Amino acid sequence: MPMPERLRNAAADALMLFVVPCFVALLPWRIGFAVLKRMARSDRLYRLSVEPAWNAAHAHDPDADEREWKYHFRLLRLVDHVDVYLTLLRGMRWRMRHVVEKGGWPAPGPCVFLTCHWGAGGWIWPRLRERGFDAHFVARRASGRALGMTRLSHRFGIFRAWALRRSGSAAPIFTGASAIEVTQALCSGRSVVAMLDLPARSEQQATTVSLLGRRAQLPIGMARIAVAAGVPITLISCGLNPNSGQRDICVETLTSGLTLEQVMQRYAAHLDMRLREIPAYWQIWREAPGLFIDTPDDQAL
Repeated sequence: MPMPERLRNAAADALMLFVVPCFVALLPWRIGFAVLKRMARSDRLYRLSVEPAWNAAHAHDPDADEREWKYHFRLLRLVDHVDVYLTLLRGMRWRMRHVVEKGGWPAPGPCVFLTCHWGAGGWIWPRLRERGFDAHFVARRASGRALGMTRLSHRFGIFRAWALRRSGSAAPIFTGASAIEVTQALCSGRSVVAMLDLPARSEQQATTVSLLGRRAQLPIGMARIAVAAGVPITLISCGLNPNSGQRDICVETLTSGLTLEQVMQRYAAHLDMRLREIPAYWQIWREAPGLFIDTPDDQAL
C-alpha cells in the first residue's frame, strides 16, 4: 500500500476510533448524540463496512430504503465506539436517565445470558455488575482489522477489551475448547454471556429456527451447556432509539425445565423481534447469509 494511503487510513482510524468517540463521550448526551446523527448522514463514513452489509441485507429485503438503512447502520457503529468511553465515564445516575429496562432479571447467581450482535450491547455489562452478576464473555477470537484499516484498530480492540473488564465483564472465555471453562465458571457461581447469532462452524452442532421469515441454523453449544447445568437462562439485548439516543435493555428470563430445542426457539424469537425493529442494527449482516439455509422466497418453518 502506498505511504500516502497508509497515512490517510491511519489518520482516519485515529479520528474515528479515538478522537471523535472520546470527544462525543465528554459532551452532554443530548448534544453528543446530535453530533453522531449528523455524522451518520455522511455517505463517506464506514464505506468499507457499510456496502457489504447493505448488499447482504438488501438481498433479504429488496424494499428497504437504502439511505435510511445505511444511516442507521452508521449511527449504530458510531454509538458503539462512543459507548466504549461512555461506560467508563458515566455512572448509575446517568443510566437511570438514559437506559430503560424491560422485563425481569433472574436472582443473582450462576446464569447463562444469551445475547446477540444487535444494538448497543456495551451497556449490558454495567447493569450485570450492578445486579450482582460476575459474568464472563464467551467470544470468538478477533481476527484481522475488523474495527478499522490499520494497526490502530488492533490497539482500539485492546482498549475496548480493557474497558469491558472495567465496566463489569470478567475475563473472556474464547470459543474452541470453552465448554470446560464455561462449566467451571457456572459451578463456581459465576455467569456467562454468549452470542449465538453467528454461522455455525464445521465442528459445531446447530439447530434450524425461523428468522426473518426464513430458515436459519444457529449453533447450540452454549444453550446445551446451560440446559445440562440446570442454571437459569436469560435472553438479553440492548436497543438504541435513533431519535433520542435512549437505550432499552430487554431482559427475558426463561422458565426452568425447558428443553434445548425450546431454548433455541425462544432465542430465535427474541432475536427475530429485535431484528424487525431496526434491521440495520444487526452488526453481522456481512456474515448473516451464512446463517440462512434457504432463499428469501422459500417458505419459513
